[in-house]
Amino acid sequence: MGKWAVAACAALVAASAGADTIAVKAGRIYPVVDKPIENGVVLVRDGKIVEVGRDVRIPDDAKVLEFRDGVVTPGLIDACCMLDSQIEEASPRRVAREGPEFGRVQTPPAEAHGRLPRGVQGDDAGASGGGFWAELAAWAADAERVATDASGEAICECGLAEPHEHEPFAAALEPRALWGEQASEVVPHLRALDSVNLLSNDFKRLLREGVTTVYVCPDPSAVISARGAVVKTAGTLEQRVVQPAAAVRAALGSDPSLRGRPNRPPRPRNVDLHVRRPTTRMGVEWVFRKAFHDARRVRERGAPYGGADTAPAEAFPVLEEILAGQPLRIQARPQHDILTALRLAEEFKLRIVVDEAIEAYRALPQLKAAGVAVVYGPMFVTAPGFRRFTRDADEPRLDTPARLLETGIPFALTAMELRDEEGLVRQAMMAARYGLPAEAALRAITQAPAELLGLAERLGALRPGLDADLVVWSGEPLEATSRPRLVMVNGQVVHAQ
Repeated sequence: MGKWAVAACAALVAASAGADTIAVKAGRIYPVVDKPIENGVVLVRDGKIVEVGRDVRIPDDAKVLEFRDGVVTPGLIDACCMLDSQIEEASPRRVAREGPEFGRVQTPPAEAHGRLPRGVQGDDAGASGGGFWAELAAWAADAERVATDASGEAICECGLAEPHEHEPFAAALEPRALWGEQASEVVPHLRALDSVNLLSNDFKRLLREGVTTVYVCPDPSAVISARGAVVKTAGTLEQRVVQPAAAVRAALGSDPSLRGRPNRPPRPRNVDLHVRRPTTRMGVEWVFRKAFHDARRVRERGAPYGGADTAPAEAFPVLEEILAGQPLRIQARPQHDILTALRLAEEFKLRIVVDEAIEAYRALPQLKAAGVAVVYGPMFVTAPGFRRFTRDADEPRLDTPARLLETGIPFALTAMELRDEEGLVRQAMMAARYGLPAEAALRAITQAPAELLGLAERLGALRPGLDADLVVWSGEPLEATSRPRLVMVNGQVVHAQ
């Protein structure tokens, strides 16, 4: 970006910051709730949209931002966003991954695997003087090394020791990123918001893609995970949290057994929080069913609960709210997990939304009959990240969004952990390429997620009374060459290019 572009961006941000009224003029405006407007104006006052149209009277004191060739849409909403909190647990378990032709595989001292060596205390003088601590420090420094060949090209990668690798060029978060509580398989009383770093650079990354609001998706390492949260990607901290305790999210399939440190059977002298169900789909469904069965008994009969796999006492008030009608998000990728989610919803009379739903095309009649909405995505040919190790996402179809629309199933699109060229607007672009009408694709990343989140009276469209969250694109938003030129959140310009 040249110095003039930088100056122009700074001027736009400064102009919006000091203005009570802003008029955004553009060659085309997509209100989403109405027909496109050619050469229109969006009038913003005090963080809200006041008027949208072609013949809008602009007050004399308004700041005018004009984009003759620009296209304005509502700010994008990701209804199931997996965030990078930039808060990682410290661990000495690092390994330099090298092929046989590159030499040895380096591992830390045996004592470093989760415990201190015998006789060494945390404040031991050896921490600064030598011995075990010196050995560990030397090993850690050496583990950061990246070996190179004679030409200077990297020939090995150093990182966390995990049972899988991360694609080095993928536009996504690390597939091993987990931050959910794993002390129990049922933790709906906890809040994802309490693990969110609102100053994470991941929000800036989302903002540059035109995403202004996200449902923070609890990771699927528990059967019934935490409450999600709805937050904006920019603005003052006190304004960014829209819903601090949104819908609880559950997970069916392989993830609760495989994510994080895998659950395992008890061994002599090795009983800890990981010694528990589930280790199979049967176990996942048992934990889910028992949690709601116990909550229903407490609600209906005041009966005590107990036995193996019983949820924490703090979880039951939240489970009772879900039984009373609060929505529950359920991650279910293949057909049989989707059908299991529908069966469980029928058994306990739950209001559910199915997340990911990779094989929804195989369960269209059942989803339609149940009246269940879907947050579909991300779209891919080869499963990205952790999914490819579960075998739960091996048979996607790129025309699934079009088939959801044809069947009359409410849905929104999500990019989840994917970013940049695989981000949310690119998910809509891909859906449009495979049969979804462009207007429906735009709605699937704006108004539809706002409705699913219960925020349609505040977000997701350009009409009077809604939050002034909008994006000015360099061209049609679903064109591969289009980029956000300006992003506004709560009436303030937060990104300009």
